[in-house]
Amino acid sequence: MKKKDIIIGLLIIFIITSLSGYLLAQVYKVTKPKIEQQKKDEGQKLYKEIFPEGVEFTEEKEYIAVYDDEKKLLGRIYHIVQAGYGGPIVIKAGFDTEGKVKGVRILEHSETPGLGAKITEKSFLNQFAGKSGKKLYLKKYDKEGTIDAITGATISSKAVSDGVIKIQEKIKAEGKINETD
Repeated sequence: MKKKDIIIGLLIIFIITSLSGYLLAQVYKVTKPKIEQQKKDEGQKLYKEIFPEGVEFTEEKEYIAVYDDEKKLLGRIYHIVQAGYGGPIVIKAGFDTEGKVKGVRILEHSETPGLGAKITEKSFLNQFAGKSGKKLYLKKYDKEGTIDAITGATISSKAVSDGVIKIQEKIKAEGKINETD
């Protein structure tokens, strides 16, 4: 193969690669705002699931502040990452201004399908609603606890419970809630 053929081949590859990179950058530039809007819409939908009466959701440094239509603070939604059986569990948990749980949702997990993965089911997550303090513990670990663990997935269940308790204790210590029970 001649030196001239090698140089022409390399030049063609360089042009194709450069053109592909440029076109990819243009596609990204066009689609980025749409992707960002879709993420924002999905976030708003999730916040509305946790706080149905919320009208405005404002992103703060450590949480999402939830307001009603009169700009009255209804509560906050926190992002929690807790170690589970199969890896980290990413949780969103909403608390009203009295420190009671409004709702809990699981965003990501690596728990065992059919067992630990049941932490995403509403029948498990709805147990947290309206509770605070010791009531957030699993019955198995605290006599005042009211949360039933998922059969065969105690570690996953405890991880969710511990994550919610941990964030509640943190915001209570910061004086952002006044626990009533």
